[in-house]
Amino acid sequence: MKAGRIITAIDIGTTKICVIIAGIGEDNSLEVKGIATTPSQGLVNGVVVDMLKAAKSIKDALTEAETMAGILAKNLYVGIAGDHIKSQNTLGRISLSAGSEPCEISQQHVIDVITNSKNNVKIQQGNERLDIIHAIPQYYEIDGQEGILNPVNMSGFNLTAYVHIVMADINTLRNISRCVEIAGYKVNEIFLEPLASSHAVLNEVEKNLGCILIDIGGGTTDIAVFYKGSIRFSAVIPLGGTNITHDLSIGLHTSPQNAEDIKVNLGNSLANEIETDRVIEIEGIAGRGPKNKKLRYVVDIIEARMREILEGAYRLLNEQHELKMITAGLTLTGGASLLKNSEILAEEVFNMSTKIGYPDLSRLSGHVDWLDNPKYATSVGILYQVMELLEEKKTRIQQIKTNRDPFLNFFRKLLANFKDYF
Repeated sequence: MKAGRIITAIDIGTTKICVIIAGIGEDNSLEVKGIATTPSQGLVNGVVVDMLKAAKSIKDALTEAETMAGILAKNLYVGIAGDHIKSQNTLGRISLSAGSEPCEISQQHVIDVITNSKNNVKIQQGNERLDIIHAIPQYYEIDGQEGILNPVNMSGFNLTAYVHIVMADINTLRNISRCVEIAGYKVNEIFLEPLASSHAVLNEVEKNLGCILIDIGGGTTDIAVFYKGSIRFSAVIPLGGTNITHDLSIGLHTSPQNAEDIKVNLGNSLANEIETDRVIEIEGIAGRGPKNKKLRYVVDIIEARMREILEGAYRLLNEQHELKMITAGLTLTGGASLLKNSEILAEEVFNMSTKIGYPDLSRLSGHVDWLDNPKYATSVGILYQVMELLEEKKTRIQQIKTNRDPFLNFFRKLLANFKDYF
């Protein structure tokens, strides 16, 4: 990967847009050059409802990050979420050899079997208006031998891939890309937000032992399950932090902005932690006089919605996945995870060990202190995911070139024939 290349991560959410501009160093390190977080407008639950407002929000965030970085944003990678996302596990199968001798598996065979899995999903009824944004291999099978993580250079007659497919509504994807274009930029690739976040807040031990990631954003709550090193399930719940703010605004008869301030500064996920006699002043709407409310009443509203979100996630996971396989526990991330005692409430609902997912900043340099917050989990994760994909692409190209080189193939077979004599 080219040193000096600029990559830009954009987390496009319902309430905020986070941008990180980073440069790739000589040793493939990432230097954070520019950061911006601006209010998001024109989007509801990950769907564009006003293209011009959304484009302006994106432009404002990118301009602010460019000003801090002193360079232009390039190579834009965008994280999205929303209830238009659909995911499923599927299979891909190809024959490697029609004769009596097995065939050595190449990188091209791996590409072909994953393509077969994508084609199997595309032809299913109901998927006509969905576009595949991720096809993630979980493991492979060669002639009945399961659990193979990398089949390249192994031999066999038939290759099967177990693949997690993530799809999104075609119109939504195009509208988001169009918003970025109106802002004056171009999207390189789009990522699913919880998948991106996992690169920042989960380590390989957690992914191998089995873990759940719940990213509570502004408009949606994104769920992902990892086991034996790969993603096994993903889903989106159309509820998030804005629902808590809306509930407070209605219940307290105050403005959404004041409700948000109360949530951030005084919010708590457990009402029984609050003194029953503590009273706070609630600002009225549009010049109306303030009112006094018990803080316990305020937190009752917050806890009710947080319970709904977490219990909804639990029911969905319990129906779709074997929770007894989850050994490492649960990770909460996203802006709403910062509500006090949110991890304790999650432990109560899921009955498993829970942590708040702060992004791992050890692989970054530059303005990293600014990113030590769960709300940056997706944008930091996008940077890591891009680096991983660029490295994988480089490896695939090298392997394909090697497999196509007749001299190298001849030399490799010659060494194989004489290996017993060395």
